[in-house]
Amino acid sequence: MRRSLSVPLAGLLLALVAAPALAQPPTTPVPGPRDPNQPPASAPNGPQPLAHAVGDAGTGLSVVRLGPQGVPTNTILPGLSEQLPKQSVTEFGLGLASAQVNTEAFLSTERVVTQANPFGFAVAGRSPQSPGTLVQTAIPDNPQPTNGGLPIPETPLAKLKLLNGSVHARWDEKVGPCVSPLATAKTSLAGLEVLSALPAEVPLPAKTSLISIPDAFEASSVVKLVDLPGSKNKAVESTSTMRAVSVELAGGIKIDVATPPTLTATATGDEATSKITYTAPVLKVSQNGKDLGTLDAAHPTLDIPLLLDLVVIKLQIAGLNEKKAAFTGTGFSGFQLGATARMLDVQVLPTDKLKLPNLPTALAQISLGEQIVRAAAPQGGVICGTSQPPQTTVPQQPGAPVAAPPRGAPPLAYTNAAYQSIPLFWTGTALLLAGVVIFAALPARGRSRS
Repeated sequence: MRRSLSVPLAGLLLALVAAPALAQPPTTPVPGPRDPNQPPASAPNGPQPLAHAVGDAGTGLSVVRLGPQGVPTNTILPGLSEQLPKQSVTEFGLGLASAQVNTEAFLSTERVVTQANPFGFAVAGRSPQSPGTLVQTAIPDNPQPTNGGLPIPETPLAKLKLLNGSVHARWDEKVGPCVSPLATAKTSLAGLEVLSALPAEVPLPAKTSLISIPDAFEASSVVKLVDLPGSKNKAVESTSTMRAVSVELAGGIKIDVATPPTLTATATGDEATSKITYTAPVLKVSQNGKDLGTLDAAHPTLDIPLLLDLVVIKLQIAGLNEKKAAFTGTGFSGFQLGATARMLDVQVLPTDKLKLPNLPTALAQISLGEQIVRAAAPQGGVICGTSQPPQTTVPQQPGAPVAAPPRGAPPLAYTNAAYQSIPLFWTGTALLLAGVVIFAALPARGRSRS
């Protein structure tokens, strides 16, 4: 199933990578009546899942930023633009995978959403719709995943050989998200070239593209419920995983991925046991067969001059940024946490040594392996069960008082008729009697005479 969503994954990855938002994933707001005297929306009928869980994971194979941190972030809140990190002039993402779970979503189709997006772009932080997305949503349940090739965009910023996607969204009618697998999205490509058409002002020797990935490159985003130690309840776990073999840069630079990165957010509902787990990548860097060093958690940056120290490529890993906070909402209260990370940042012409104000951090920045995870769970963990079904009413004897509805039984759907049944009955009766009187009072016409 291929279709475009009004809020594409590109917007999620490109907007949240600066700082992980801790609010629940955006969903359709609960619509209220236009007239305050109208009845409220219908209440759920029948047994309902007791599980409350919110989590999402986003992973991008590559994100190209031109003029990173060069445009202020606009917001409708006064004074907040100065506190938020700046946006890039232009951003372009490839191979984006997203898995989202939100039991509090008003629309049933938004409770589990999985997407594999071939590309997405944003200008000054604004991201339009992106066609060609592979999507699966639940409810209803999907016993099998949806797999398929994704359309490859034609762009001078990047070239892809083969891009595939896989999405799987599950939901159980009785226990809701307490099903395995729950939400999974994957993207994979067999070859990638980034910045294959650079401006003439950036002379990079030996190669026509800045970055190329000749081998398989995979991104995976998973949201699931896991066992909570010492309890029968569950925890919400969001995981972003990258898989890569090697990366080649202009100037004969080769980066071998010894350890791929994995970013996980686990929410138990309690700050003491909720955690962010990050396996930082280990990258071995060489140039024309000569060892230049290793990028890992202890050595996260490496500058490589390409042309008389005028053209510099800056390599940086990790960039882990995490946030945690307790919350109290209308659906449930508990603890939430989120984090972002990147496997490798490649900056062309970094401007940190120029010491000039209001400059972008670099002419261009290419991020390989964008990772975002968020998770929220109620206090005590996620309960996997259902509410008690409504009790069957016993027929009343004639003249006996009407029994009150049992406690805990879900209310019936609210309609205008439920609020105005008596007035409608008498109005209809009056109109019927008036019609009979008018018909009887009219003279008969067209009757045949014998």
